[in-house]
Amino acid sequence: MSAQASATAEWLGIDVVSREEGTATLERPTRPEMGNRAQVVHGGFIALLADSAMGQAMSTVLPEGERHYSFDLKLSFIATGRIGERLRAVSRVLHSGRRTGVAECRVEGEDGRLVATATATFSVFLPGHDSKDN
Repeated sequence: MSAQASATAEWLGIDVVSREEGTATLERPTRPEMGNRAQVVHGGFIALLADSAMGQAMSTVLPEGERHYSFDLKLSFIATGRIGERLRAVSRVLHSGRRTGVAECRVEGEDGRLVATATATFSVFLPGHDSKDN
């Protein structure tokens, strides 16, 4: 994932707040149509934000032209995301190798409460390498 937002991120209003070596912070507003039956943010939207943040963090430690895709995502919900609040995902890379990478993320509400934690494992395809070799 490059520094520019994907079409999905733009459509959902995800903002890249910061990107530095091995870290990234993303934010997104929540809207009523993102709610579940309990009228809190549906977990899928929280997962998408966490996965996007970890992908952005991973992109800061890999060479130009690489591609990476999450193939494993573990998410633990701690508290509800409230409709109308801005959620923040703070991520960092734990491992960056030639074929795989691992990142972690904290998703927080506007008041700083912990909404979710996540980890993801990424397949890495470096420039000039055929994806069949990975």
